[in-house]
Amino acid sequence: MLRSNLEFSPFMFFILFLSFLAISFFMGMLVHSAWMYEDKNNIRSGSKKAWILSMVAGTGITGWMFYYGYYVNFMR
Repeated sequence: MLRSNLEFSPFMFFILFLSFLAISFFMGMLVHSAWMYEDKNNIRSGSKKAWILSMVAGTGITGWMFYYGYYVNFMR
């Protein structure tokens, strides 16, 4: 029986990717709900542009959290 002694298995990367997507989505929803209750002059609350910007912001925040977590745990 051949077993590879990898530190990170492909299944672990798959789970990390799914977690990243889920956390990004919910972070984007938090940004969207917070942003849409502010007074906006040119963006409606049901706007596709606002939704996309919020999802990009959620992905950026989550990416920073994952990168910072990796840096603190493995690079120091």
